[in-house]
Amino acid sequence: MVKRIAQAWGFASISLLPSYVDLTSSLGDARMHAPGPLTRLALAQVVDMAIVGLVFAGLMALLRSLKTWARIRWVLMGLLPIFLWVRNLSLVPFHVPAAVTPVLSLAWMAALAFLVFREPAIASWLCHFGSAVLTGFAVFAMVVTWQLGYAALWRPAPQAWTHPIPAPPITKPRLVWIVFDELAYRPTFEARDPSVALPNFERLRSQGTLYTQVTPIGNRTILAIPGLFLGHMVESSVLTADNRYLVRTADSPGWQPFDVNASLFGQANQHGANVSIVGWYIAYCPIFAGAAKECYWSNDDTEIGNPPSRNAGFAEDVWFPLRILVEQFVWPSRAWKDNAEWNSEGHITSVQDLSQHALTTLESSQADLIFLHIPSPHPPAFWDRRTGTFATGGSYLDGLDYSDRLLGQMLAILESQPRWASTTLIVQGDHSWRTGMWRPLPGWSAEDERVSDGGKWDPRPVLLIHTAGEQKANTVTAPTSLMFVHDFVAEQIESLAGK
Repeated sequence: MVKRIAQAWGFASISLLPSYVDLTSSLGDARMHAPGPLTRLALAQVVDMAIVGLVFAGLMALLRSLKTWARIRWVLMGLLPIFLWVRNLSLVPFHVPAAVTPVLSLAWMAALAFLVFREPAIASWLCHFGSAVLTGFAVFAMVVTWQLGYAALWRPAPQAWTHPIPAPPITKPRLVWIVFDELAYRPTFEARDPSVALPNFERLRSQGTLYTQVTPIGNRTILAIPGLFLGHMVESSVLTADNRYLVRTADSPGWQPFDVNASLFGQANQHGANVSIVGWYIAYCPIFAGAAKECYWSNDDTEIGNPPSRNAGFAEDVWFPLRILVEQFVWPSRAWKDNAEWNSEGHITSVQDLSQHALTTLESSQADLIFLHIPSPHPPAFWDRRTGTFATGGSYLDGLDYSDRLLGQMLAILESQPRWASTTLIVQGDHSWRTGMWRPLPGWSAEDERVSDGGKWDPRPVLLIHTAGEQKANTVTAPTSLMFVHDFVAEQIESLAGK
């Protein structure tokens, strides 16, 4: 009985791994990106494991009672490894060509059939070994169940706050720094598709400096953004259970506390410049609690791997992973579509929320340095440029169209303010469009395939800077590291302080 329970528990933990991996990661993936408690999500995953475990145990008990069990067990021996491999394929840390899975599956089935009919002693040993491995998965199940419980008890730091900022003279320099996540240079400027106009990027381009050969400093937000803040290449980062932000940099490979005072916002605070932050995906407010006067951050996205959404109800959190688990093998195309829509719905909420907070901040904040991190045009799809509405099923070009519209709203606010004449504006991407990452995932569209020329990757993010009073278009064609932005902002902080 104990062995059967262990096998059922182990099977449930492995088969559901893609749904909860972000909640149990030692790097704090979910903590890094969740402004609210994870209790409901973690408990939903425990319930899912119990349901799958009970179903597996009941089914196995039924099959063992049949007279044909001796034959059925070989069928299960052939199918279960394939099932678990396909189920967890998205977690493999490297690209697996589409042909590999069917080839490996056929090879495994053929080898097993050969052993059953030609080498029954070896086949019997292999069957016992597989049973032992499945039982051993119970150890893994115990660990992840404990980790889910740990995630359920975690409590985040404050998501937002506001401290009064006195109105400055209208001639005092101001820096507005806008990061459009995954804003790529090639589709935005160099090889723009005729179906998108992007008039607001062009308008800013006519009165700013465009850098055409920017080299990235990281292919993930959690690397590029802290790297820009510190002026060092960040290789990894983590938010601990007690909400401490740790980083490893290229010149200091061990885990070190993120040095807020050495960051650009810390420098601004030390120079007497007031900082306002609106950010996505990174826990900005817990990190910069001592450096910013105003802060708001959020993230309503699901993560790659299909964990449940923070905005769903408990029943939906329980049901959706189970539905995908079944659909993936009964109706794969439906599972693919459901995943794409689920991910897009979460991203729509993120884009709407952060866009509104960004516009409100631009309208009302008296800060000297305003930093806005917008989850656009970052996939998954969230906008329909033809109807001008939030929708699933779009493409990267739709996200570009939304980014341009939002930029237009931002420029309208800034240009209407007396302080615009003394405002320097940075518009950039934190990294380029990661076609290689998105192409094999749910949500990649035919238009994405066409515009990217079959998924070809161009590493250049956008970097466009309007210095105060700049009235004509300028272009820098020399290779420029994105780390240049750190040095540029540091110089601007000096001017904000009047030094």
